[in-house]
Amino acid sequence: MTVDALPIGLPPILNIPPKLYPLITEFDKYKYFVIEGGRGSAKSQSVCRLLLCLADRQRLRIVCGRETQNTIEESVYTILKDIIFENDLYFEVQKSRIFQRETEADFLFKGFREQGLISIKGLEGTDILYIDEAQSITKPTLDVIIPTIRKNQSKIIFTMNRFLRNDAVFETLVGRKDCLHIRINYDDNPHCPHTLKVEAEECRVRSEKDYKHIWMGEPLDKDEDYLFNFAKLDKAQNIAFYGDAFEGQSVMSVDLAGGGGDQCVASLLKRKTATQWELAEQRSWSDADTDASIGRVVAFNSLWLPTCAIVDKGGLGLPMFCTLSKSIPTLIGFDGAGSSNLANAVNQRADGYLTLKEFIDNEWLQIKGKEVIRQLESIKIKRRANGQILIIEKKLIKDECGRSPDDADSLMMGVYAIRYFLGKIPNNNQSSQNVRRVNIRGDRK
Repeated sequence: MTVDALPIGLPPILNIPPKLYPLITEFDKYKYFVIEGGRGSAKSQSVCRLLLCLADRQRLRIVCGRETQNTIEESVYTILKDIIFENDLYFEVQKSRIFQRETEADFLFKGFREQGLISIKGLEGTDILYIDEAQSITKPTLDVIIPTIRKNQSKIIFTMNRFLRNDAVFETLVGRKDCLHIRINYDDNPHCPHTLKVEAEECRVRSEKDYKHIWMGEPLDKDEDYLFNFAKLDKAQNIAFYGDAFEGQSVMSVDLAGGGGDQCVASLLKRKTATQWELAEQRSWSDADTDASIGRVVAFNSLWLPTCAIVDKGGLGLPMFCTLSKSIPTLIGFDGAGSSNLANAVNQRADGYLTLKEFIDNEWLQIKGKEVIRQLESIKIKRRANGQILIIEKKLIKDECGRSPDDADSLMMGVYAIRYFLGKIPNNNQSSQNVRRVNIRGDRK
């Protein structure tokens, strides 16, 4: 599959924004194409024009897909149809299929999720897979469809207005040598109608935030479905400690895996000032042997000598918590499904995450680990009719993002212990006897 047959002078159908010319001139160099940007940038229109031009010259199997597609009108079918009629192209447009009468190139339309399951039916033998609105593609879907498109010289094209920065397509493909990434907005499109430019300017006046996302293609810092503000998570990695420094107080928190490929994670949080803490260390392991996990927790407790220790006792963690309590008598048990101390939290897990959000928003916690930040970005919430907040369960987050928020849960439990238990239970660890204030002050930046 090449674009060699295209004339040097582009045909009218390829009258696309110059910024997207690499789609044509460098088409043979790449396997993947990620075209992102805001409204009015002609992303979908340009890709559809290129696909029709290729199909007019070669016999190709082209699949136009989305994460979900309830009706064909939700696909790029209408865009393709309009271009065909406007340019009097030799295609037959049927209700669910488009094909070229001479080359027999075929356009098919598909949703990847059927009844909650990822379906690759109909993708075999695909020459070009085009995914519009690719910001909706989840990591598990991407992990299935990418290896499925394996025909020689096959291509996968994505167009998107990235909604959130931890986008599955962006994180997986952008930066790879076999991926062409182009960012384009309405001001890069010489064909953008004047009416759209007026609409963009009116949006800018109303809301700079909306303008940057809708028209300039910038990811949002926060979506109502997500708990944390991404900009504040960024800041948490480099917050400055201020006020008198504290030494000798720490919390160990352990999220015990419940199976399904999850990991056990032990976190150590150290107090730095009167109000501020740091995530000093995280250790993770995957071991089906519960005795081995119990041994690790006891070892970490002996190594870190925390002032306070908290361990997940929900579900499969309860037997391990009971055993650990014999070695660590003051051990606290965390039950995510248990009662909350907060009126707006459905359970202890929601309570813990809302407390963690408070620590991050107020710059009370420094978090250096990139993986735990990535996991915190994936934490989603639901609001009940009474206003209470529920944290989406780990399995659903893993299904959507391809990773379980084990590091995040462990950190959350540590902050929960700081809020509700630190200083309220006896502790015989030597470190707890050496808590002291150090007269070193830092100015808050």
